[in-house]
Amino acid sequence: MKPNLSNREKYLIFIVALLVLLYLITKFAIYPLFERYLYDQQEIARLSEEKAQFDMDIANIPIIQESNRAINEKFGLIKKEYPLLIPNEEIDPILTNLCLSNGLKPSSLRFTGTAGAPLSDNSDKQSASGEQESSPYVFTIITASMNMTGSYDSLLRLLEEVDTMQFIRVTNLGYAINQREELSTDANITLAFELTLINP
Repeated sequence: MKPNLSNREKYLIFIVALLVLLYLITKFAIYPLFERYLYDQQEIARLSEEKAQFDMDIANIPIIQESNRAINEKFGLIKKEYPLLIPNEEIDPILTNLCLSNGLKPSSLRFTGTAGAPLSDNSDKQSASGEQESSPYVFTIITASMNMTGSYDSLLRLLEEVDTMQFIRVTNLGYAINQREELSTDANITLAFELTLINP
């Protein structure tokens, strides 16, 4: 026998069915669409930031090209003053001939260290991200200590010649007259050289 439902019970069943239907529509239709909408908004914001960054980079291309041109010109001028990096075996005859040509007699040469130095100055540009752009060119600084004998005048001539050379400088000097040989004008000399060479 079919139960008779009152109008109130029919109304409650209708309300419950409507609420269930609304829940199912919200869970499986509206909520996924809302999540998709939020995701799309985040993607739009991210792509807008990337576009703004690309636009800034494109606007900076002439500045970057000018900066690179200036660095290349600067490096070209520096290459005229500083020789390219060579092995220590090739540096030995350079320093030996420098001493011999000024009347000094080298007795020993010892390389004491090697260090790299970047080619940079106050005009280095910053990248769009704010990081300092470093130059790709690097100096190598080689230090060597040489013992020799010779007169004070020969030493002065050597120092004057080194003073005209951009890539060699004297960083330390030791000078001692040999007391046993009173008639000799030669002294025991120790010079520390610093050579600045460019990495190829």
